[in-house]
Amino acid sequence: MTTPELPPPISLYMDARVNELRALIPKALRDFEPEAIHQSRVATRRLTAAVRLMQPVLSGSHRKPFEKVLKSLRRQLGPLRDLDVILQHLNELPECTKFPAAVSWLVERMIEDRDKLRARLKDKPVVGKTLSRLGEWWGLHDEVDEAGKAMRSLVAQSLHLQLDRFAEQADRLANGPDGIEGERQDPHELRIAGKALRYTLELAVAQGHALPPDVIKTFKKMQEQLGEWHDMVVLSETVLMVAMQHLLPHHDAATAGQVMEIAKLTLARSGKAMGKFSSQWASAGPELVSTIRKSFPLTKPAVIELASEPKTDPHPVATGETPPPDVTPSDVPPVV
Repeated sequence: MTTPELPPPISLYMDARVNELRALIPKALRDFEPEAIHQSRVATRRLTAAVRLMQPVLSGSHRKPFEKVLKSLRRQLGPLRDLDVILQHLNELPECTKFPAAVSWLVERMIEDRDKLRARLKDKPVVGKTLSRLGEWWGLHDEVDEAGKAMRSLVAQSLHLQLDRFAEQADRLANGPDGIEGERQDPHELRIAGKALRYTLELAVAQGHALPPDVIKTFKKMQEQLGEWHDMVVLSETVLMVAMQHLLPHHDAATAGQVMEIAKLTLARSGKAMGKFSSQWASAGPELVSTIRKSFPLTKPAVIELASEPKTDPHPVATGETPPPDVTPSDVPPVV
C-alpha cells in the first residue's frame, strides 16, 4: 500500500492562513476586536504575497476571484484599523498627551466615526458573506497543489527582483538620486516594497528555505521604523482633516491651535522615524542584501505549464529548459 503524497509546503501554508482568516473574521467584523482586525489584514497580505508569487503558474479564472476577496476584506477593515491606531496614539504619545483639551475633542470625534463604521457593518450580514466568499480558495487550492514544485525557482527569482527594488528605493530615500535635482524617493512606495519583500521572505522560510534568523529580525526592525513613519503621517493628516471638517477654528480657536500643534509634532516624529530607518539601512543594509542573495542563489528555472483559461483538468508539471517569456516571475506585481 503506497503512502499518499503530502501536499507541498505552499499549499499547507496557504491552508493555514485561510483557516486563520476564518477564525478571525467574526472577531474582526462582528466583535470589532482591534487585534483581530490587525491580524486579519496581515493574513490577507500574506496570502496575497503567496498568490502573486505563484501568478505565472496559476489561472486567472481561479486566482483573480480569490485576490478580489482578499483585497475587499483588507479595504473593509482598513478604516477600522486606522481609527484604532489613531486612538491608541492620541492616548499614549507624549506629543499628544501634553494637549489634553485637543486630545479629548479628537478622541470624541474619532469614536463617533468608529461607531458609525461599526453600525454600517452591523446592518449588513458581512460575516457570513465574507466567510462564504472566502470559499474562492477552494477553486485555487488544486492549482496551488499542482504548481508547488515551481516554488523554489519562483521564490528565488522573486526575492532577487524585490530585493533590487527595495534596495534601490532605500538608497534613493537615504541619499537622493544622483543628478536629479529636487527629486526624491516616495517613502510610501518604499514601505509597500518592504511589506512585499518581508512577506516573501517569511513565505520562503515556511517553504523550508534556509535563512539566517537575524535576517528577518533585522529587516523587521527596519520595517518598524517605516511603520511608525506611516502611523505618524496618517495621524497628522487625520487630526487636521477632522478639525477642518468640523470647522473647529470657527468654534474653538484655542483647541484648534492645539490640534495643529499635535499635527506638527507628530509629523516631526514621522521624520525622525524615517531618519532612523535611513541610519539602519546605511549600517545593516549592504550585509542584509548580500546575505539574502547568497541564501537564494538563482538557478535555471523549471518550465511549469500555465493553468489554462478556464481550467478543467489538472495541468502537468514538467521540467525543461526555460519558462515562456510571457509568464516569467518578473511579471509578478508587488504586494500592496
